[in-house]
Order: sequence, then C-alpha cells, then structure tokens
Amino acid sequence: MSAYPATYDQVGLPPVLSAVLDFVWTDHTPTAEGQSIYRSLSLVQQWWSERRGGRMGDSEEVVMMAAKRDGRSVMRLERMFRSEIDDKLLLHVAGGPHKGILIAKAVDNLKDVEPAEGRLEFLAYLVNEEQHNQSVQDYWTLRFWFRGQAEGVVKKKTFTDYFQELMNPSSFPKNYIGFIKKALVLLKVYHVIKRVELEVQETEDPSPEESIPPIKSFTSVFTPASYTYQLVPEVQINNKTFITFMVKAAADAHVALSAVYGDVDRKTYEIVIGTDGNTKSIIRYGAGGPIMVESMTMNVLSEEEFRYFWVNWANNKIEVGRGANYGVGAFLQWTIPPSKQFNINCLAVSTGTPSRGQWEFAELLDAEKDFGKEAKKKRIKHSLLWIAKKQKMLQCLEDAYPNMVKTAEMFKYCKIKQSDTMAALVFLSDMQKKNLIKEVEGGYWMRLQKSQESEIIKHEVKIVKHMPELKASEQPTIAIVTSLFCEKVAVDAMIEEKTTYVKYKTEGESQVYTLGRIGKFKVVSTKVSRKSSSEQEARICAENTITRLLGSFSKIHHVLIVGVGSGVPHYSDGNQHVRLGDVVVSVPSRKNGAIYMYCDKIEKMTDANGYNYSTREWDCSDNSLQDVAVSLKQIMERDTNPQRPWDRYMNDAKDILQTEESNFHRPPMKTDRLFYTDDNGTDLELEHPAAGKGYRVGQSNCRLGVIASGKLVSRSPRLRQSFAEINGIRAYDSDVTAVLESLEGNRNNSFIIIRGISDYSSGSRKEWQPYASLAAAAYMKSLIYALK
Repeated sequence: MSAYPATYDQVGLPPVLSAVLDFVWTDHTPTAEGQSIYRSLSLVQQWWSERRGGRMGDSEEVVMMAAKRDGRSVMRLERMFRSEIDDKLLLHVAGGPHKGILIAKAVDNLKDVEPAEGRLEFLAYLVNEEQHNQSVQDYWTLRFWFRGQAEGVVKKKTFTDYFQELMNPSSFPKNYIGFIKKALVLLKVYHVIKRVELEVQETEDPSPEESIPPIKSFTSVFTPASYTYQLVPEVQINNKTFITFMVKAAADAHVALSAVYGDVDRKTYEIVIGTDGNTKSIIRYGAGGPIMVESMTMNVLSEEEFRYFWVNWANNKIEVGRGANYGVGAFLQWTIPPSKQFNINCLAVSTGTPSRGQWEFAELLDAEKDFGKEAKKKRIKHSLLWIAKKQKMLQCLEDAYPNMVKTAEMFKYCKIKQSDTMAALVFLSDMQKKNLIKEVEGGYWMRLQKSQESEIIKHEVKIVKHMPELKASEQPTIAIVTSLFCEKVAVDAMIEEKTTYVKYKTEGESQVYTLGRIGKFKVVSTKVSRKSSSEQEARICAENTITRLLGSFSKIHHVLIVGVGSGVPHYSDGNQHVRLGDVVVSVPSRKNGAIYMYCDKIEKMTDANGYNYSTREWDCSDNSLQDVAVSLKQIMERDTNPQRPWDRYMNDAKDILQTEESNFHRPPMKTDRLFYTDDNGTDLELEHPAAGKGYRVGQSNCRLGVIASGKLVSRSPRLRQSFAEINGIRAYDSDVTAVLESLEGNRNNSFIIIRGISDYSSGSRKEWQPYASLAAAAYMKSLIYALK
C-alpha cells in the first residue's frame, strides 16, 4: 500500500476526502478490503488533483522513458498530463487494466530535473537463462521525487513501501520487462510520488557467498540560506550513537542533536561545520548558544561537491570527523559535563545565510524485517497514547498545585481504564523518580517544584505542615500571584535567595509560598489552584488563596498578578499591534479610567447596529505601580537604542529553567499567525502590520492598556474586537475577578496585572505559554527594580 500523506494540503485534497483517506489508511490498510477502498478513493484524489490544477478533462498518465547516461541504462517513470505528451515520441499506449501507462521511444538524453529527494542503492544478482544460467551482477539505483509538500517521514515511508512492494518475493517478476511493468503499475497507486528513476550499472564486484547484499536508503534534505532548522525525523537516531552524512554547501553547515523533537534551543548540541567563512568548526550548547569547543578547518566544505562527515556521541563525548570512514579524521572533540548530558532523540540540519545546502543521509534497509510492520506500528501507537496520558496526568497535577489529587480522581480525569491501572501507576512512579511529582501520603499526589543548588542559584523546596514564623524584618512587602504552574516557575526564577514552602492538606486547600528578594524588596509568590468542580468553587478557592496570603503576610503593600493572556491585535497600525511574546501591563487608557474590566452582560441595540456592554471595573487608589510602568515605557521610548532590563532577566532565567519540563525558549516566528474573522464568519490569515517605532520583532515588547475578561465577549472574535476598541483594551485573560474582589475586600489598594501574550483568543495556547510566562515575569522584575 502507498503511504498516504499526513495532511490533505500536501497533495491538494479537500478536507472531507482527506479525512476519509486518512481513516482508510490508519484503520483499514492491513486488509485487502482497506486496500481496495484506498485505491478507489485514490482515483477520486487523482480527479481532484487534475481539477485543482485547472486540467479538467486532461488525464494524468504514467510515462516510461529510457536512455543512456555515462554508459549506464536509465529508465525514468514520470507522471505527466496527456496534453504535455507528444504522441510522435510514444512507442506504446497501454489499454485495459493498464490504461494510463505510456512507453516512450528511447532517447539519447533525458531532460535535466531537480535533485532527487530519496534514493535506494543495492546490488542485484540475476541469472541469464539464455547463456547457461550465467550470473549477472548489477548495481541498481532507484531515485524518487515527490509532489506537494509531504513531510520527510511521509516521503521516506512512501518510497520504502514502494520498494518493498516492488521487491516482494511472493510476486517478484521473472525478468526486466516484468520488473519495469510492475514498477509502472505501482506508480499509478503511489500518488505522492511524482517521478521514479532506475539506473542500472553492470559491475564486476565479487558476488557474495551466503550473505544478502545491503540495501542503502538515502534521504536528501535541502536547506535554504537562512539558518532555519529542518527536522529530519526520517533518520532515526534515538537508538544510535553516530551518524554519517554528505553535505554540499559553501559554509555554515549546522547539525543539531536534540533531546526534544522540534526544540533546538534547550538540551541541544549544535555542530557548525565551516563557519566564519569556511575557516573553522565549532560545537555549541543550544542553537546559537555558547561555544564549547572550536577548531580551525580551512575550506572543509565545498559548494561544488559533496563532502563526507561523521558525528559520534557515545560515552558522553562528541566527536566530529571528515571522511566516509567513521572514527577516522576527527577534527572536533568535546567531553560533555554532567550538567549538560541528555539522551539524543532528534536530528535537525540547516545552513547559514552565506549558503544553501544539500544533505544526504544513508541507512541500511533490512528487506526481510521491513516486509511486515503492523506489530511495530501498534507498539508505536500504543507508546504515543501513553505519552499523551502521562502528559495529561502531569497537567492535572500542575493545574491542582499546590493542592493534592487522589489517584482515583486523577485516573478518572485522565480517562485511565481499569485494565490500564498498573501501567498508569508505573508512569506515576517513573515521574516521582524524576522529581516531577511526589506521593505526599498514600494515594495523594502533588506536582513538585525542583530544589536547585549551584554557583548562581540556591532554591530549597520544603513540604511542611505549618509555615515557620517570620521576623518583622523578613516579612515581604510585595506579593506575586500566579495561576499556571509555568507562571509560578517563571516568577520564581526571577527571585533571589529564595525558599519555597508548600503547606499541604490531604483534604481542603494547600498553600505554596516562595519567599525571597528582588532588588531591595522582600517578596512572596504564590499560585492559585485551578482544580475545581465548578466555577463557583474556583472563585471560592481564588478568594481564599488571597485572603490567606494577606493574612499570613501582614506587611504586603503591592500585589502583582503575573501570567499569560491573549493579545488584542491591530490589523493595520504597528504602533497599536500586540504580538505573541509581548507583555501587556494594566494601565488606564484614555478611553477608560479602569485598569481591569469584566463584561457580564451583552445586549443588542434595537435602534443601531451594535451592542451595549454591561461591565464591572477595577482601578487602584494607589497608582505607584502604574506610574512606574508608565515611567519605564517613557524611558524606553526616549532612548534611541535602550537597554531593556527584561531582556537581560529573560536570558539569565533560561539557564535556571533549562531543567524544567516546560520549554521556556521562544517558539519559531512562523507559529505567530494572525487571523481575521470577516462578516461571514470566515477566518482569513493576514500579514502582521509593519513594526512601529522602537518595536523589536522577535523579542518581547511592552504595551500599556486595560486588561479584560468575560466569557460572553471571549466567545466571539467580533465582540472581542468591538469591546476592545470601545474600552482601550490591549489584552484579555482567563478572569481574575475573584482575586481582585478578595484584594478589594482586604483593602489592598495597590495592584497591577502583567500578561505575557500566548495567543489571540483565550490565552490557553500551550505552545507559547512558557515563553509568555517568562516574558511577564521578566517585566515584573524590571518593574520591582524600578519601584521606589
């Protein structure tokens, strides 16, 4: 069966047909019935592709062309539209069940095409019956090209499956003609493949006695001159300790070996070959991170020819060498210190701005092993399912933190079946060994913050029944309130000389307080538990958390509510636009004296095309924090190239946070996508407006304005935008009205809300939450340092 692409836009299918094909591929491929359904639907796919290309009535054919290249026989099998084919050049047009297959006359030279995206090489041992069964040995090369934007894994699976079906011993052709015929018929089924080329070269190498010759599978990767990493999941490295590859580039060939798929910033060894004008090579910790070791390597790369290299990472030592012989010709060596050791699971490559690159990775294909993969597929699917459940259990404990969760409640929330109970308990035990969670008492689990001790930081976490008494001089005057676990961790990374106390109860509400210092101020941070069975219970929990905080620390004067939110974009004015990773600080706008608004009711105007919004508003009688925020912004705008303190604090904190489960590095710019909903309810993707004066693209920038919440406005993009324009709102959050009401009830008159932007809708987009939390925490530290 053919490898169906992961997403419909890779071959231009409409979503409904894509879903059907995906269902058939996922659930029915192993059966003959599934294969029949798939092939039938593939005919519809072919029709759609022709229609999409504006070729209604112009059928797609598979054409075979033969030629000689440097003394070698070459046969090219290619998809072409009928209108592109010159009938005068055809030798045969197949009919009946093989309709759509055309044989062209032999030519002297084949048309030049772009480099192949995949390749297989192997020795073929054949017997010539016409010459007394004399053995013939050929070196065969199969090259593959693909259409659409299929992922590398899909491409590799497709050409591997094509090859396996072509070479299947139970239906292997008896001669060359039968082999080519089978290759043509299969190509009609494998719609992702655009072109296949078979090159045959007679060789006089000695034939093997018993061993089967290896089949080499080559994966090609093309990288632009932009230092943008391309993941290479088709080259599995989690079970290896070395790789060999070829690369053709003028300079700056980057190889990233990472612990986490898609993350080349944290837990990554970056090898740069031929940097600094193709004069030296280096190893970094993290993409663009500090250089661990370097070596002079003049003209080690070439843009004219492929050069062989190998990389070895066995025994906590990275070695890089030149040449096809692994272990010979090393020019870079680095012994990895214990603090920077991890398991390598992902490979990515790129080339810098001086040069584009072409890469080739070779692997041996086990023909016998690869002929049946269903058991392996099931194991992988099962493993992925458990990884998702493990993440959900961790998320359950993070939301509840500092409260504990019973085992039975957690299994119910995560939909763990009775038959899977033992496996789930094993996963909990594994997470406890990694100090991610702790079984505080029998059957009661809690997420853990990690204790740390190094030259740059000391953070002790204590689980206690009672809080220690503090002297008057140790009492904090600033409190910081968070809701998400990643918010709490990011805030604590900004605090110096800190100790965390988790005051727990198996029944009822627990509290967590991190005591320390920021600048000259004693501070305390806490987290509101998000574990609740109802909205009313959540409000009570939040109010109680603030009441206990202010009751336990009577000298608190300022309260900072720090975390993530959703930005209000401006589609035309870069000076008003808010992007992901930016920070919005609650300061009154010209349109409104409030710093926070909650919309609890919306009414449609009867005599106009608009709405009336019923709101509740909050402001401060003590504007000290807001005044500092305005002053900080004025200083940043006054200087031509200001040194923004939060940039430095973010960089410093990344070293502290690198051991955390969440990734606090900035996600790729391409994930910051802007959409607009038109009057018909259609979402349109738009370009971000040009950056305004002083705005630094790719960094965290600060915006001042009102912050709001309310389910009624948050459900509709048009209402969100309308409500924001009327009231000068720059961001929305998940509703902190219970916290504000508790502050109001406890007569706290100085508070501010700081939101790092993680999306444009609800603030719940997990990909940007850690980085947005870090940006908000870094701005918080800047504000406290500037406070008098």
